Order: sequence, then structure tokens, then C-alpha cells
Amino acid sequence: MKTFWRIIVFSVLVLFVGRGTPNLFGEEILTTPFVLHIVQSQTTSQGSQQGFPTFLGVYKVLEGVKSPAEALSLTGTLSLKNYTPTFSEVLWVLVYYQGECPADTDLSLNGATIIWQEIQKNPSQTDSNFNVNFSFAKPLPMTGCVGLYYGGGPLLEGKATMSADLKLAYQPVRSNPNTVIGVGGEYCFGQNWGCQNATAIDGEGFAVPIPMLSSGHLLELYGNISDSTFDGTNSYGPLPRGSWGSVNDFYLLPGGCGIFEENLNMQGFPNPAPLSTLHSWLPKDALHLASIPQVDRIAPGTAGKAALQNQVENIFSVPIKVIAGDCMLVIYGRTGNGAIDNETQVNALMAP
Repeated sequence: MKTFWRIIVFSVLVLFVGRGTPNLFGEEILTTPFVLHIVQSQTTSQGSQQGFPTFLGVYKVLEGVKSPAEALSLTGTLSLKNYTPTFSEVLWVLVYYQGECPADTDLSLNGATIIWQEIQKNPSQTDSNFNVNFSFAKPLPMTGCVGLYYGGGPLLEGKATMSADLKLAYQPVRSNPNTVIGVGGEYCFGQNWGCQNATAIDGEGFAVPIPMLSSGHLLELYGNISDSTFDGTNSYGPLPRGSWGSVNDFYLLPGGCGIFEENLNMQGFPNPAPLSTLHSWLPKDALHLASIPQVDRIAPGTAGKAALQNQVENIFSVPIKVIAGDCMLVIYGRTGNGAIDNETQVNALMAP
């Protein structure tokens, strides 16, 4: 999903529901955490051809950027309502700021670090709801200055409302050394245009290499996946006929990305290749981190449109050692036929 920047001012409700006590390591913990309640809603008819409208709200809690904190959980509901039977999408992003807490009008995201992302797609004239329910086993780093960005709407034409009702539970700490790395991407199947790259050839997929720049330990993969048909109009590829599905596989490759990095095009995105070929390129010591296949079961010969959406929360009970120069690899694919937009907004939580 390509994004552009605009602004809206949001209100914020901060509830203090507990008092802090020091732990044995000198960090302040709370018997009951603080909760930031975020409620947003915007309606737009502006499509991506003019640049998706986007919005930013800045939330100051504790003492702003001066206060190290950590996110304990994120819960609530996201909604994408279409008023017409046309394809729409919205990207939600939660960030924290370092250096300075910006004004509401600063859309540059300078000094911002992403800690959570969610993608929603809706190909029908419906109100599509998605439940967010993360309880972070290893808290995410943040400060007392938090931003919620979201942007989207109808891709080409139509009218859509984007709404969020979220609660972020957090607590102050002296420090949180964990870091967040984005490992998401977007690839189209069943048509030869759109997304970061696309293929109209059945059986082909994409393998996205992400070089790991520093050593550490992988604690968790979290985020969401939205694999959607389009809306069946002539603006896009055809709807699937019969059951269809998607492939979403995550790997860690020791020692580097190898042939997968050699398969990138001039824009830095992978070229399509048969899924069988992509799997044959995996080294013998590749570690399969997660597999999130999705399936829409349709009667044979029947066409249908749907958005298959799942939360990703894969916690590693034993942290996985990562050495600088290793490679995270994400393989995208499609089963069945028809045109689909396969997008992951997944993050890797890393500890030293």
C-alpha cells in the first residue's frame, strides 16, 4: 500500500488506573498499567490515484519523549466500511517518537519508530471489522509520545469509512533494549500490475529477503495478514472461481540471503518465480519460523470475493539467535485462480 501524508487532530483519553512500585532491578512497574484509549474515524472518497488521504494523531502521556516506557498490550477493533461495491484498503501504524514530540501538523514522522502495523482490505459493500488482541509476552519499546497514523480509502473509486477503537496498555521503565524490524510486503497475483510486484502466471510466487543488520535474539513475529480478492470489476483481474488461498511463509537463513538477493529487480523487489523453484533455493539449514496459509472455500465453478485476514502472533519460547548478516525471508504465493492482493504487515521483535 503506497502512502502519502495529510493531517487531522485527534483527542486522547488517558486513564491512570494504578500506582507504581520499584522492582528488584530498579525499574518501575505498575500493579495495574496505564491505558491510552484511541478512538478515530474518517470517511473519504479520495482514491490512491490522487494519493490516499492519511491522518496522524499525537498522544502525549507520562512526560512525553522524556519518559521511556513499554507497551504491554494492544486491543480493540478496526473497521473499514464501503458504501459502494468497490475495493478499498487502509493501513494502520502505531509509532513512538524520540528527540522531540512533534506538533500535530508534522507529517514527516521524523524521529518516529514503528512498533505495530495492521492492513485491512475490503472488496465488498460491507462493514469489515477486524479484532486486535495482542498481549505482548515481551513488551514493545516506546516513549511517552505516541503517534497513530492511518491512511487509505477506495483504491480507484467509491466511498469508505476507516474507524479504530484501540486501547494501548503500557508502563514506565528505565529502559527497554528490544527493537522492532518490519518484515512485511505486498504482492499481487492473477494480474500483471499493482502491489510491489505482480504475476499473472499460475504457480508463481515471490520471495522477499530482509538482511539482518545486527546480531541479537528473535523473540516474536507479530502483526497481521490481509489476502483479498479485488471487486470483480474490469479495473482489476478476475475473481477466483472455486476455492482459492494464499501462502505466507517466514524463514531465517543463516549466513545471508544468497540467490534470493540476486533475484531482486531494479526497484529492489523480487522477481516472480515458480513456488517450487523458490523452495528449491532454500538452504538446508533454513529455519522455518512460521506458516500462515489462508483458504476461501467456494463451490466449484462459483466466483466470489472475500478478504482473508488473520492476526499473527508467533512467540518463540526459546529466543532464536540471529547473527548480523543472516537473512529473514518471506515467501508469498497463491493457490487456486483469480486475482488477489496478498499483503503482510508483520514485525519481528528483537532482543540484544
